[in-house]
Amino acid sequence: MPDMKTDGPAFSTARLETFSDAVMAVAITLMVLRIDAPQTSPGQSLGQAFMQTTLPAIIYFLITFAVIVIFWIHHHDLFMRLPEFTPIRAFWLNMGFLAMICLVPFGLEFFSAQSDSYITVSVYAGLMALAALFIGAMAWQVTGHWPAGAIISIIVFLLAIPFAALLGGWCLLVWGINHPVQRMWKARHPDADANL
Repeated sequence: MPDMKTDGPAFSTARLETFSDAVMAVAITLMVLRIDAPQTSPGQSLGQAFMQTTLPAIIYFLITFAVIVIFWIHHHDLFMRLPEFTPIRAFWLNMGFLAMICLVPFGLEFFSAQSDSYITVSVYAGLMALAALFIGAMAWQVTGHWPAGAIISIIVFLLAIPFAALLGGWCLLVWGINHPVQRMWKARHPDADANL
């Protein structure tokens, strides 16, 4: 485990975790506020409008919600390992992670507008991959080793990009393999810190 002494200012870990929880809660709230009621066009029923626009937006929200919840669980686990005062490097890595979480509502809306575009999927998946990168770096700062789960998460998030043209918005379902792949890795490498 690395030396957790600070080379400068340190921040109350409890206060920083409370702030982080609030940021993630606000991001989730902003995501759900961006789901619009269906608007019908001439010759279209309300049910058709719901199926074409609102239902995909709800599904994308639920997938993203699940990802943020998993981030939150691992974030909480990391903060349980921190001393009473967070070292400055861990503080800034946490801020980078929170910045990516704050951008997720924009990424989700951008993606929802054109879910079969490489650009929108790249931006959205890139935000998730960067969030995994920051939380992985924070885990490295706290534990002294880089969790394999962070690398697996980054790869799985980016894997949605090549599937965008083929699967459209359903390319996010590729993210569902993250947990099973991490479990397989952990089964083959029981001493490794695979989870993220």
